[in-house]
Amino acid sequence: MYFIKNTMSWFESYVSTYKNTEHYSEMYDIKIEHSKRVCKNAAMLGEAMGWESDREVWLTHAVGLLHDIARFLQYKEYNTFLDSLSFDHGDRGEEILDKEFNWDGISKEDKSFVLAAVKYHNKRILPSGLSAETIKWCSLARDADKIDIFRMIQKRIENGTILNIFPKHEKVVGLSTDLVEEIEREGLGSYNNARSLQDYRLIQLTWGVDLNFSVSVDILQKENIFDKIIEDLKDYDIDYLIEKLMERILLK
Repeated sequence: MYFIKNTMSWFESYVSTYKNTEHYSEMYDIKIEHSKRVCKNAAMLGEAMGWESDREVWLTHAVGLLHDIARFLQYKEYNTFLDSLSFDHGDRGEEILDKEFNWDGISKEDKSFVLAAVKYHNKRILPSGLSAETIKWCSLARDADKIDIFRMIQKRIENGTILNIFPKHEKVVGLSTDLVEEIEREGLGSYNNARSLQDYRLIQLTWGVDLNFSVSVDILQKENIFDKIIEDLKDYDIDYLIEKLMERILLK
């Protein structure tokens, strides 16, 4: 049935199999809390857009809470959250949920929406050919996830712990020419071209272009997230690119 508490109970039971072992890591707790915050974000976005039926409310919670379900297996097996060094956590999450989640009482259609949202939440772009309803739930998972990451990165920058999660960026300062050219050409940036914290901040700004709902943009605008990113990039002579990205962001 469409009960949020049942979904949360399944999630807690699933992650406990990783927490209560000799291989326990605080990284599990970080992902648990991230999953719960993304769940809260998704529910908030859904409410703001008037998605009020029982199934819609359940779907908002489910796609948010379960989007990173493969992260626990990933860290246990590979000791990393880097997909490039392990597996695609969106694809693996879809597989895990298809086999292990309790789908009793959930329609096949709604199951497909959850699985698609989990599978595609981490992809650079959504594939063509998805139904409008599938895109809706994928978009929700992607926006809710990005909002939490925007906030988390900003908090770590402000409290001085950002390099704890990006240690490789400590030695390089400034923007990668390859990254700037990629964003000029494609509108999005890839981590392959990121060498510094400034590169990562510029990539973050391109995430704003990828937001799907105007309410998502409004939330980040009210928290001055975009302004703070722009402030971090003011010394790198890319005002023209920032203006172009912000124009696209504010069109949402």
